[in-house]
Amino acid sequence: AVVSTQSTGEEPKEEASELKAYGYEEGEDWVRPHEEPLEEEIHMMDAPNGQHYNMRPHMPKTEDMACSHYECPEFPVLESAGCGYMTRYIPSAHWIVTTVDFSVPEPAREAYIRLHRYRYKNNDAGVRIPSTRPTLTLEWLDENGDMTHSEMAMYVSEEFQDVPPASTDPLTYIEKWEDFTVYSRSYGGYLEDNLFEEQFDLLGEALSDQGIETDKFLRIKAAFTYHRYGSQRLEAILRSSKNGRQGSLAE
Repeated sequence: AVVSTQSTGEEPKEEASELKAYGYEEGEDWVRPHEEPLEEEIHMMDAPNGQHYNMRPHMPKTEDMACSHYECPEFPVLESAGCGYMTRYIPSAHWIVTTVDFSVPEPAREAYIRLHRYRYKNNDAGVRIPSTRPTLTLEWLDENGDMTHSEMAMYVSEEFQDVPPASTDPLTYIEKWEDFTVYSRSYGGYLEDNLFEEQFDLLGEALSDQGIETDKFLRIKAAFTYHRYGSQRLEAILRSSKNGRQGSLAE
């Protein structure tokens, strides 16, 4: 099922509440990321796109707004045992996946381009496949919590979910993921922000308070918005340890 699809109109205007923007009540005595004081002033010349105000942590774009122009799969929200995070169920589905190659100058950009080339031409059916959100960056970790490798993934549009075209690029591939449960914290800002990285620590702390264990070999960064342009919605995500094999998403 799909909760929203591409539209031709302008982006809807919305005065979002903090609860709607973040998706959960904040932990006791915790400060929302957009309320954190800036370490240093940000100026217009610091932003390559001229939108210096979006370089400041801000309330995340709501999911409704982030998905107003794109197809977003339905990830049902489940009841959370505590505050400071959102709980979602991710149904079993096909994803297009590519490896993030850190030997190239812009690893994430190159991986992102490969995913979209699959959508446009690098598939054996020769069809154009609708874009979906969010784009996931999977960071696979070793026993010490150090990253061993990374992948980027995009949900295959509902139109092609049952029988997705094969990739003609050896660096991209279709995977069928099992269903699993995830926990997340939302963030309005950039992937490179230290404050975004801190969301993983806060998420782990909130889950630990509830006695919830997660897959120690994986962490996920979800991007619902076009990086660096307009207000942002990112999510720091950990997967429940009760789902399948730790260190793998494939069925």
